Amino acid sequence: MVLYIGDFDPSGLLIETVAQEEMDHKRAITFHRLAITMEQIKRFRPPSRPVNVKDSRAKEYIEKYGDRCWEVESIRPRTLYRLIEKGLRENVPKEFLEAAEARERAVRVARPITERLRKLIEREALRLLEEGVSTEEIVKRLSAKYGVRIRNKKPNKKRFDPLP
Repeated sequence: MVLYIGDFDPSGLLIETVAQEEMDHKRAITFHRLAITMEQIKRFRPPSRPVNVKDSRAKEYIEKYGDRCWEVESIRPRTLYRLIEKGLRENVPKEFLEAAEARERAVRVARPITERLRKLIEREALRLLEEGVSTEEIVKRLSAKYGVRIRNKKPNKKRFDPLP
């Protein structure tokens, strides 16, 4: 399932339709529009704009919905956030949401510490660079000091993992 947020205008509706058709044929993926819907337009009464009559899809859109259209940005941010949260809660298994929320809380709790550590390590790396220590040696020293193992997965790509 793809949770979609798009403008309620000829192009925004076309994106959803085309994507649904393409994905449904190939992978049985369904689209669910979280915002902006006609029901939300009636409920929240966001500001509208005129339909671009030069758009090749305008005539059909105007016949069906009238001569006004709405952009996602026309919904207040807090309202949009609640719509997205509601859509996630209705469509994503509870255990996945709980795990994501726990990770987000952990990041928030750790942020003051991780920021101070980042700055400390960057100052240390700068000091070593100024002393003429090679990049490879700096990485080796700092990773050993802070308990980070570096594994080369692909050439020129380094991955940092905490030691067990």
